[in-house]
Amino acid sequence: DGDKEIKVSTFKSTVQEVLDERGISLGPDDRLVTDASLKLKDDMKIEIKRAKPVMIITQDRDILLYTVSETVGDALEEAGITLGMSDRVEPGENTPIRDVDNVKIIKVEEIIITETETIPYENQVRENPDLEKGLSRVITKGKEGKKEISIKIIYENGVEVDRTVVGEKIIQEPVAGVVEEGTKTTLVSSRGTVTRFIKAMEMIATAYDATYESTGKTPDHPQYGITRSGLRVRPGIVAVDPKVIPLGTWLYVEGYGEALAADTGGAIKGNRIDLYFESPEDVKKYGKKKVKVYILDKPRYKF
Repeated sequence: DGDKEIKVSTFKSTVQEVLDERGISLGPDDRLVTDASLKLKDDMKIEIKRAKPVMIITQDRDILLYTVSETVGDALEEAGITLGMSDRVEPGENTPIRDVDNVKIIKVEEIIITETETIPYENQVRENPDLEKGLSRVITKGKEGKKEISIKIIYENGVEVDRTVVGEKIIQEPVAGVVEEGTKTTLVSSRGTVTRFIKAMEMIATAYDATYESTGKTPDHPQYGITRSGLRVRPGIVAVDPKVIPLGTWLYVEGYGEALAADTGGAIKGNRIDLYFESPEDVKKYGKKKVKVYILDKPRYKF
C-alpha cells in the first residue's frame, strides 16, 4: 500500500473483500494494480499505488496533478502536456516522480531576425603643399556601405536569454573618400612679408568697437575700453574663445592683418573671432565673414 507493506491472514474470498475487511480505501487518483475481483490465494500480492501531488509549473498556469506515474515524463503525458522540440523540463523527464514535488516547463523559442548595419568608410588622406596646415579639403566624399546581419534570438518563457549572430552579408561595399590636408606653414601678407604660422583655422569673424552698443559700457565706466586681458582696445586687438585660441596668441586674420588675442566676448564661442575697429561705421561695414585665421609662430604675449 504505497510505501508500506501489510501482511494479512483472512477467510475472505476476493481482493475487494479483504480490502473492505481491513478498511483500506482508495482515493479518486489512487490505483489498485491488482484486479479487485480476483480470488485470493496463498502468498498473493495485492498492490496499491497512491497518487502523489506534483505541481507542474508552465508559462501560462500552474497545474496540481495527483499522479501514480513512475517518472516526470509519464506525469507530463498524463497531464496532457506536449513539449516542443526545444522545450526543457526541470528536473528531467526520466527523474522518478517520488523524488519530485515541482516540475518546471521551460518553453524555448528560437527566431531569426535580420538587421541592416552601416559599414563606415575610410578616408584616403594626402598632403597638399598649397593648402595651409590645419586646413583640410574633401576631394571625394566617401560613402557608407551596408551589411545584412542575421541574428538568432532564444526566448525562454517569453524572456530573451541569448542573442547570437549567425550570418552576415554585405549588400553594399563602402566607398573610400579622398581628403587633402595642408602642409603649408608660411603666408605672404598684403605687404609681401613672409610669415611663418603653426596652423590655420577657418572662423566666423565679426567686428566690434568700444561703444556701448558693442561692449555695454559707457565712457564713464572704469572698465571702458579695457579688454579681458587688461590691455586697452586698439586696432589689432581681437576677441576669441580662450578654449579655442589662448589669450596672448599672435594671429594673422585674413583681410584684417596681424592681431593679438587679448579679449573675450559673451557671444564669441567656438570658431568665432571678433575684430576691433575704431569706428561704429567700420563695424557695421564689416558685418560677418568667413575668414582664415593663422596661429603665428611667435612667443605668446605676456600680459
